[in-house]
Amino acid sequence: MDTKYRVKKILNNNVVLATQGLQEVIVVGLGIGHNLKTLQVIKSDKIEKVFRLDREDFVKTLQLINDIPKNMFLDIYTVIDQCAQKSDLSLDEHAYITLIDHINFALERHRKGQDIRNFLAADLKILYGDEYRLSEQILEGINTKLAVDLPYDEVGFLTVHIVNGSKPDIQNKSSIITDTVLNCLNIVRDTFLVSLKQEDLVTQRIMIHLKMLVQRIVSSQQMSADEVILENVIHEFSQAYGCALKIKGYIEERLRASITQQEIVYLTIHLNRILTASQHH
Repeated sequence: MDTKYRVKKILNNNVVLATQGLQEVIVVGLGIGHNLKTLQVIKSDKIEKVFRLDREDFVKTLQLINDIPKNMFLDIYTVIDQCAQKSDLSLDEHAYITLIDHINFALERHRKGQDIRNFLAADLKILYGDEYRLSEQILEGINTKLAVDLPYDEVGFLTVHIVNGSKPDIQNKSSIITDTVLNCLNIVRDTFLVSLKQEDLVTQRIMIHLKMLVQRIVSSQQMSADEVILENVIHEFSQAYGCALKIKGYIEERLRASITQQEIVYLTIHLNRILTASQHH
């Protein structure tokens, strides 16, 4: 098999569409496209990253490279990669692309004064400490490298992309996760007799919390039992705790996995927010 990367098309000075044998790949490196011609072999010392992507990501990435200002793709990639190298998390190639795409979009929004608030940051910081810290470093790196001032709210959005992109087994089970979350929401509706409106913050919060919970179960990364369990929550929020136990029963049967008590306590707190909100209406 041909192990060399041959130029198929120069996308810009730092990004080249190449072939390796029969496979198309995207090769990134500083000045890598300079003076190269079609079918020429790319020198290995110039290569910083080779993206081998599935078809959907491949097309999306080509479009992104087309739309993004010339050096931006490499600049954002470099920041993400330097931060990822210093952390214990390994990001898959899909994660790099979704992060670059999100940051590019965030920069566009920021220029137009259309920053988005993220109300889930506190929850994400508790649930995904490592991913959250990596997101903070990436945001700081982007702001420094590009001399911009993206708001701190972006950390929450980046965290969700990193969570999805550092757990590849989740990608393969996304339909099970979605289905499980929707059924859990039905349990909440039936138990509390509330209508969960998509546009309500409390609904968005419980949806994301349930999705993240199911993802943690699927990838065997639940909150550990050695964390302090807030027993008073169970007594104080008994109605919400009852609903949490119904959800626990359903998920455990569906996913053939047990849920830790710490997760149930945290879920109870979230469910109690829904109860409180519905009583105020």
